[in-house]
Amino acid sequence: MRVSNHEAQLTPMDAFSPSDRHALIHRLSDGRKLGYAEFGDPDGTPVIALHGTPGSRLMFALADQAARERNLRLIALDRPGYGLSDVKDFPTLHDASEDIAGLADFLQLKQLALIGVSGGGPFAVALAASRPERIKLLALVSPVGPIAEASEHIKISTWHRHLFAELALSPLACGSFFWGLKALLAVAPDVAYAGLKHHASETDRELLGEGAVRASLYEAIREGLHPGVDGAVQDLQLYCRPWGLALDKIDVPSLIWQGSDDPIVPPEAAYYLARTLPNCRLEMLPGLGHYWVFGQFGMVLDAVKAGLRE
Repeated sequence: MRVSNHEAQLTPMDAFSPSDRHALIHRLSDGRKLGYAEFGDPDGTPVIALHGTPGSRLMFALADQAARERNLRLIALDRPGYGLSDVKDFPTLHDASEDIAGLADFLQLKQLALIGVSGGGPFAVALAASRPERIKLLALVSPVGPIAEASEHIKISTWHRHLFAELALSPLACGSFFWGLKALLAVAPDVAYAGLKHHASETDRELLGEGAVRASLYEAIREGLHPGVDGAVQDLQLYCRPWGLALDKIDVPSLIWQGSDDPIVPPEAAYYLARTLPNCRLEMLPGLGHYWVFGQFGMVLDAVKAGLRE
């Protein structure tokens, strides 16, 4: 493991056997810290994994064993303002994706696969748009789609329209929500988790009741919001506005998995994204919601490994 320009720190993570691989820091060219973790096989094929909103690098702890078994090296980073990463304001998704490229440069990854889960999806797409020659596979799990661009072409629920086209564009409203969530996680985590389950689909609720999934989600969100809510607020500001990406020019082999009953992100926006990307295969998951991946990381990584072979 390279240690130059590199600090190792430990983050409480009792449920997942913490090691220095789970709290790594790279200093970017402007001096900012970018936190990341590594799971799976340290010598395996590199896959950069991007967490949801809110979340952190620790979201992928549950994928550790599955990645080891498939000889994949999962590199999961904290976006700016989350976890171990310093905050920075970015005007566009393209600008924000440069941090991911910077980490790939540091780790000397000439080619890699990308996994973007939920709110991590738009950032993965942005990196594929700016570095198509380096991305061997783009894998998106329940992604936030380009809602602003797609609004005239798709029909989404009143709730999703209110959330992503109105509330999400208000920094005050977003900040208040995430500060409230952060406080609730600190003083009443059971209440916070009950709220998450209440807004989940029926199929998700059974999965969210599993102890390992609960511990993973709690730790990932708590760690992500530990420094504040700037990262989460910026996420929404970036991907709920027009992305400014030439989606139809991103000729990178791509996979999208989307549950038909997802109450968190609008499935229609993910379908639109799949239709617009020129080299994309859509896997529609009838009856599934948003959190299914926490029980099926192995299936996703099988597809990633097969896609890399192809």
